[in-house]
Amino acid sequence: MYPRIEAFGQSDAGCVREVNEDNFLCLDLSTAPAGSEPAAFLLAVADGIGGHAGGAVASAMAVQILREEIERVDGVDPRSYLDDVFRKANRLIFERASREPVYAGMGTTLVAAIGKGERLFLANVGDSRAYLFRGGDLRQLTEDHSWAGEQRRRRLLSEHEIRQSPFRSMITRSLGYQQNVIVDTFDVEACGDDVFLFCTDGLYGLVMEKRMSRILRKHPDPKAACAAMIAEAKAAGGDDNITVVVASYKEPGDAPAVRPYDTVRIPPLPEEKP
Repeated sequence: MYPRIEAFGQSDAGCVREVNEDNFLCLDLSTAPAGSEPAAFLLAVADGIGGHAGGAVASAMAVQILREEIERVDGVDPRSYLDDVFRKANRLIFERASREPVYAGMGTTLVAAIGKGERLFLANVGDSRAYLFRGGDLRQLTEDHSWAGEQRRRRLLSEHEIRQSPFRSMITRSLGYQQNVIVDTFDVEACGDDVFLFCTDGLYGLVMEKRMSRILRKHPDPKAACAAMIAEAKAAGGDDNITVVVASYKEPGDAPAVRPYDTVRIPPLPEEKP
């Protein structure tokens, strides 16, 4: 028997914004009963940028392209696959924004992971994050492509000063905003009882990492953890859209015959104007 994966995703508009410009994927790619073969799954979180519904369109396009292209991953290095798909999404979003003025300037963050057995392959553009929760410690895996991330890396400002700055939400890299994009790709080895957390800044901008750790300790079930994270962000003001995906590695044992965790948020895309 192989380790199995339990995962769940949830998104909420928050308490202030009427439109939810976030989207996510949480898909089981395995073809056999859980635990009978190495786990295979696709996880992604996207946070749209741009007014007049452009952000929602950009994030939906990104996750839809990722979902449509997943069949190509067989026999291909997952890191190369992710890099190619991110670049394709960037090009298609940029081209649509160029054709339709109403979407000018739209873009999206995207953090995604392909799980194959006990190895996780990740890619990231923007400031949506991937975390690893192991042994009670929460560690950020991705690098924020943002003004705030740059201040943290260069240690120019305190965390309090960053959170109070009007530039704290400024993105320095996204999909669709420019014709070309640099994609961060890497992979990590997963161990028994590891938990991976993917989220937009609507979560980590309001909920401190220590609190996230406590929630993950208290709620080993991914669905309960997602609900608790979103509730915490909304209790802190919920001034942005909030999206969370939690994936837990479980030791071989009482695995369900069918994993109950395929969850997706991709609203229908507006038709392109001629």
